[in-house]
Amino acid sequence: MRALLAMTFTLLIPQIALAADWRYCLAPSHSEHKTYVTPAFRTTMPMDEAETQFASSLHRSGLRYDDVQCPRSDDEPSIIIMQDHAITVNHELGNEIINLRWKPAS
Repeated sequence: MRALLAMTFTLLIPQIALAADWRYCLAPSHSEHKTYVTPAFRTTMPMDEAETQFASSLHRSGLRYDDVQCPRSDDEPSIIIMQDHAITVNHELGNEIINLRWKPAS
């Protein structure tokens, strides 16, 4: 029995290590009253890498922003709820939502 459990755990370790997060990224530009938002995407990269890639993309496009965030969730429905809430809050603050078709490089 122990051998079976050990073998099962050994087989699951790679799956756990490759488990993907769901994310979307957003970047407000307070002075311009805009918030740039990406679609939700699935990724295994660390949060700081996604944020760095998104910031670089915004910079290359000449878009002004104050900071970048790429919140995470374990599943797509949860990240969509989080994204919708962020969009609602930004609308309430008077910010224009700019939807960008961006995904991080693998």
